[in-house]
Amino acid sequence: MSTPTSRVLVAASPNSPNYGNQAHTEGVKQLPNSPSARLLAGQITSPVAHSRLHDASNAAPAGADDSKGSYRSFKRFEGLTGWEREMVDSAEVRRKAQVAQLYFLNHYFDSLRYISDRRNRTEAFKARAGVTNLAKAREQNQGGTELTSYLGRERAHLRKRRAKLRLASFHIITQVGQGGYGEVFLARKRETGEVCALKRLRKKVLVKMDEVRHVLTERDILTATKTPWLVRLLYAFQDTDHVFLAMEYVPGGDFRTLLNNSGVLREEHARFYAAEMFVAVNELHALGYIHRDLKPENFLVDSTGHIKLTDFGLAAGALNPTRIESLKTRLDAVKDTNLIYRTPHERSSLYKKMRAQNVAHADSIVGSPDYMAPEVLRGRNYNISVDYWSLGCILFEFLCGFPPFSGGSPDETWTNLKNWEKVLQRPVYDKPQDLQFNLTDVAWDAVTRLIDQPQRRITSLQQIQAHPFFAPLNLSELRSLRAPFVPQLESDVDTGYFDDFENPDDMKKYKEVQEKARNVEEKVSGGASAAAENGSRGLWVGFTFGKNEKTKWEDEDARTNGKKNHARDASDVFATMF
Repeated sequence: MSTPTSRVLVAASPNSPNYGNQAHTEGVKQLPNSPSARLLAGQITSPVAHSRLHDASNAAPAGADDSKGSYRSFKRFEGLTGWEREMVDSAEVRRKAQVAQLYFLNHYFDSLRYISDRRNRTEAFKARAGVTNLAKAREQNQGGTELTSYLGRERAHLRKRRAKLRLASFHIITQVGQGGYGEVFLARKRETGEVCALKRLRKKVLVKMDEVRHVLTERDILTATKTPWLVRLLYAFQDTDHVFLAMEYVPGGDFRTLLNNSGVLREEHARFYAAEMFVAVNELHALGYIHRDLKPENFLVDSTGHIKLTDFGLAAGALNPTRIESLKTRLDAVKDTNLIYRTPHERSSLYKKMRAQNVAHADSIVGSPDYMAPEVLRGRNYNISVDYWSLGCILFEFLCGFPPFSGGSPDETWTNLKNWEKVLQRPVYDKPQDLQFNLTDVAWDAVTRLIDQPQRRITSLQQIQAHPFFAPLNLSELRSLRAPFVPQLESDVDTGYFDDFENPDDMKKYKEVQEKARNVEEKVSGGASAAAENGSRGLWVGFTFGKNEKTKWEDEDARTNGKKNHARDASDVFATMF
């Protein structure tokens, strides 16, 4: 298996003669009705209204009347005591109510769809076999082997509908990722042949580390959209000890791998990738979520070279109070007197040296807040603009080769971030061979409009489109453009752009991840009480998800009959529910 570094975009540094010799391919046109397309077309003139995008202080009071006819317009609290009202209005109860509603919608829609599908298959079989009544044909032994085969397939389909999705439903091919709470495998669903990235997480660990809400948030986001800019969820299921998320497999690896091997990007390439990231994040905002922890690792490269956003664990309404306090304490601990003034050249060299010495630095799960907005770290009120700050930091790294506030140690990075207005500087190259890497005025203006105070920061996709740096691109047509880098794939299960978990050199990157996993395991092995374990069972209510799928023989039957399955197509209408 080839390593990621052997197949990713060639290094793009002042000393790289091969810079820019990338392959190209035609992309896929963006969906015309996606939130980003409608925003750019002027059909959406204001930010999407959603409770998760508003500060807690701005939220409507419990039981307030809503003239728009939402659930608040009902007399939900009539006859309830104070503590009962508080319980009914809690986020957990509201989510369970929504899950129950969607469960019944899904159940009845799936049943009606099955009835319609079976009726269509029956009529098609009657036309082929020349029979009018299946019961009589069976009694009179008409139809022969064709009738026997048809009835056998229908019985098999009924058995399959009763079977629950489980790990054995997938063939595990190889491991492609590892985190502190679980692993990610490349897998193929046995029945349909679908290739997916199967994430396995331990329930006890998630409960112990207070990560259940983050996993549920990721599951909810993945099921709420069909946009090509966000990674799709194919299935979600659970067993006694684990929860599983089967997501679409994005074979080009994450953008950190590409960036590590490309160094500084040309402005036209930085513009393209940054624009795609803005559109992807806007799709998340359109769903009512803020990511808050964007970094290059959160963006994957698909088979056509375009970007997909993933890892939505922190994209919820509020950070864990413990984490907020931890971030504030860390930020307050650094003193202004510790600020070390370095030139951009010094910080660039220091960053490259540190990354070369510590192979796990770029993939650190603890890491430093290189891309996180100060208002998030300080625990202050914030809005979607924090994601634009993060994307501004990523754009800076595209153009300069290092994050804007990186330091020689985590403490120095925290200090730089606390004093960001003093630290942020425009790199200037004076050597003849490096002149091409000087930022243009318009590029630097884009960076400083993003890395800025919240009240002055760019906060919408329309502002991005209007900025001179991004003006050469039509953000609604990005997927019809050729990407600067296109993965060279040998098959649909090619893992060449991911780390090889059987390669000792690749595994060095996961030293910190494995240490965290061991620490977590020690905490969990302390043992939870039986009452605590029983109390956690209800946390996973409504987690299971299965997209509306066709079996192999249903596809063959549809092709044979030449008929379009209208009941199947109707499921697209309910895609955001299921």
